[in-house]
Amino acid sequence: MPREGWVVIEGILVDHEAAENMLECTRQYCPLEAGGLVLGLRKGLYLHVTEITRPLPWDRQSSMRFQRSPKGHRIAALRRWRKSGGKMDWIGEWHSHPGFSLSPSSIDVRNWRHIVSQRKAAMVFPICDGRETAFYLQSWGDRGKVLLRQFEKDELGTFYLTPAAIKRRLRKTGNEAFGPAVKFL
Repeated sequence: MPREGWVVIEGILVDHEAAENMLECTRQYCPLEAGGLVLGLRKGLYLHVTEITRPLPWDRQSSMRFQRSPKGHRIAALRRWRKSGGKMDWIGEWHSHPGFSLSPSSIDVRNWRHIVSQRKAAMVFPICDGRETAFYLQSWGDRGKVLLRQFEKDELGTFYLTPAAIKRRLRKTGNEAFGPAVKFL
């Protein structure tokens, strides 16, 4: 359960350009893993993914691991933050699993928990295989990760929600049988 007094994130909006950049990077660096920061906005109950950083020369890449160097990624995030007047934020980290499972490894989950405990805020952690991307949400004080489900897509981006948020929305409309399958991980 998330800590009292903290915002519980219900979903994320992912701009198409950011999603396409993750897919493109994964394909470009295959068979090596790729990754970087996820940048965007915190909007109440939602995170808005607007851009990502791409792999940099200081990062370490292999077919089974991506280790982000803080060097260039931190500078890019700080520049975006300044340019936005302090609105743009580091809201997560993404990496690829080229050619294999979109499920996080135990190392991934351990790293996510560490990042979230340091930031004391919910973060999004996309994993991309080159064909599709899975979006995981890790909240501060919550031991479990949540796989977000695509809920709506339009010309601006794709909206993903937690299974609990989908159930609430469906209950409000009186149509619990409608919508994507939901499960907790």
